[in-house]
This record gives sequence, C-alpha cells and structure tokens, in this order.
Amino acid sequence: MTDKTEEQPKDDIVVAEKEDNNKEKERPTPAELLAELPEGMPPEMKRVVSMAMMQSSSPGGGSRTHPLFDKFTEEHVHKYLDYIQRDDDFEHNLRGSNRWFQLGYTIIGVAFFGFLIIYLLPKDKALLNDILKLLFTFAGGVGSGYGLRSYLEKKR
Repeated sequence: MTDKTEEQPKDDIVVAEKEDNNKEKERPTPAELLAELPEGMPPEMKRVVSMAMMQSSSPGGGSRTHPLFDKFTEEHVHKYLDYIQRDDDFEHNLRGSNRWFQLGYTIIGVAFFGFLIIYLLPKDKALLNDILKLLFTFAGGVGSGYGLRSYLEKKR
C-alpha cells in the first residue's frame, strides 16, 4: 500500500505540469492582441504598445533571455572567468615585451644620434645641421600625432 501512496504525488506533479502547459498554450499571441487594438489609434502609439507587448510576452512576464543563458551552470561561469584571467595574463606579458622593444628602439636611436654628432661634427657641420633639423622635425611630427591620438581617445 505504501507503493501506491508514493506514486500518487508523482501523478499529481505530472498533472500540474500539464495544466501549466495548457495555460501557456491558451495565451493569445502578440499578433492576435495587436489585431484587437482600436483602428483609430495613431501608428506611433501602436508601435509603442506592440513593443511593450513583445517584451511582456515572454514566460513569466519578465525580460526575454537567450535560451543558452538558461543552460549556464556555475562550472560555465568559472570556465569563462578562467579564460578572462588567461587573456589578461597574455595581455600583461605582451605589454611587458613591448616595453623591452621600446627600450631597445630608444637605445638604438640615442646611439645613432650620438654617432652622427661624433662623426659629422668635426667633418661637416652644415650636413649635421640639416640632418638634425630633419630628425627633430620627424620627432616633433611623431610626438604631435601621438599626443593628438591620446587626446582623442581620452575625449571618447
């Protein structure tokens, strides 16, 4: 006799689920509700009402979510956070290596500048002046371009 009492609650649950499914099927669709709107309603109001109806037509009356979000588990969230952490680590390593390259380029530039002064100063001052003007003009253009880009990025 205990077996029958255990089966009865399961049957009640199944019946309750079927009733819930029937209630959901009985709800009118948004298209049917839109057809019932008064004909004299302005088009702008119809658009607003239709948007509100679409948002409220989801199960439970809440906002719609993608079906994949219903399948997310805690494991998925942890996996996603691990991927974000790994991406941050890669970006940090990349920036660190870029700093070394920038230091190397600066050292090469200073060495070239020193070589020009040491080699051309005693031999040809006019050529040294022309080369230095070109170098400073180029450096000024690069600096102003970098400053403008930084300013525009901060402005956004």
